[in-house]
Amino acid sequence: MNETEVIEICRTSIITLVILCAPILIVMMVVGTVISVFQAVTQISEQTLAMVPKVMIVFGLSILLMPFMLGELTEFFQREVADRIVAIGVGASQNGGAPFTPGTGVTPSPAPSGG
Repeated sequence: MNETEVIEICRTSIITLVILCAPILIVMMVVGTVISVFQAVTQISEQTLAMVPKVMIVFGLSILLMPFMLGELTEFFQREVADRIVAIGVGASQNGGAPFTPGTGVTPSPAPSGG
């Protein structure tokens, strides 16, 4: 594995992380803004009023978005990690000598029978 492949894995990992976390973070930011405006208007400075709704919303969204998150993580693992493991097992000689490209679906050929 050369440094280009490592950089590609890191880049794809960060993009996947942003895709997974963005919905929860955006909703949490909106709820935090609404609560802050409410606290400013009513002059209530209670810390639990700001924290408890955000924690409950993060918990609820995590449960609701779990199928989406697991699907994205499974796809990421299959596309980036599993294909690379298979390519290492196949080896460059059976892959036509070409460098590994993610998502190619390289599968090992049957072992030659020593006859």
